[in-house]
Amino acid sequence: MKNLFVLCVLMGILCLCSCGDNIPTDPITELKKPSPPIIHDKIQICCEIIDPMAGVCGLNGCAEYTHQIINQPANPNGLCTVLLNLQMYSELCSRCMMVHPDWFIRGYSEETVYVSEEGIALVTKQYEITNRFDVVLKVTYLVTTNGAGIAELMIVPMQP
Repeated sequence: MKNLFVLCVLMGILCLCSCGDNIPTDPITELKKPSPPIIHDKIQICCEIIDPMAGVCGLNGCAEYTHQIINQPANPNGLCTVLLNLQMYSELCSRCMMVHPDWFIRGYSEETVYVSEEGIALVTKQYEITNRFDVVLKVTYLVTTNGAGIAELMIVPMQP
């Protein structure tokens, strides 16, 4: 009985000592969010597209992009600022067996896009086609906080 009483007292003392608050020994430093990564990626393009002048054509190539979320003070609307560099490298190929000079599509642009944390922003770019003075390639990009993609590709008449 005596051992049981001593055991209960020791257990009570251990419980009281272990439940005490921990006193921090290091000063609390301000926690900073890690900077978001810079994303470099390539979107492969291989599809058929309607050319209003030449009929159905093949579009082959890629769009490369660099995506970077810019750390700025909190935006009151809850939007993230994304710096987006776009580079288009592709070629338009006629499926109608037409003899024509090469139709290359090259372009570069830098965009600042505002995206909500869960949202999508659309960015539309037009690229000139070499040896074509009647149409351009219109590309609609989807931009999120995690990267970019292509939503739509169209050949449209060139605006005067």
